[in-house]
Amino acid sequence: MKYMAILVTLLLLAIGSAEARAPRIGEAVAGFTLPDLSGRKIDTALFKGRTTVIYFWNNLCGCTEQLIALKSFVASRKGRQLMFVTVNEGQSRAIAESVITANKLPYEALLDNDLAVGKKQFGIKVLPTLFILDKQGVLREKLIGVVDNRKLESIIQRYL
Repeated sequence: MKYMAILVTLLLLAIGSAEARAPRIGEAVAGFTLPDLSGRKIDTALFKGRTTVIYFWNNLCGCTEQLIALKSFVASRKGRQLMFVTVNEGQSRAIAESVITANKLPYEALLDNDLAVGKKQFGIKVLPTLFILDKQGVLREKLIGVVDNRKLESIIQRYL
């Protein structure tokens, strides 16, 4: 069953038009606007001045466990120096909201239902994919797949 979920996720990401060139390490990352779970439009350009983690995910990729495991790390740093943004790829608001609320996750949760941001702007091919931006909005790290939580926390901590 787990392999089926992975296959579905990969197929979902493969569908659609050609993706844009993914941002590269050392480049400024353009902001984007997506709706949050309440439908309010959130502009990520407003996050400059804080280290920002953009975590592209859906509930089929094994990402939920990592989001839960990172909960206390993110909550202890949220609002001061760190902005942790989850972008749900290709799923309905109901699915994303059920994961976020059921697990009381302290994240800004955005919805990329048509994959316009993940696939076209960021060139996402595998979920999860994480982008870590410094306080000036420059890409410092790109991590593909589930990363050991301690390692991920250590990487994020470098940029705070």
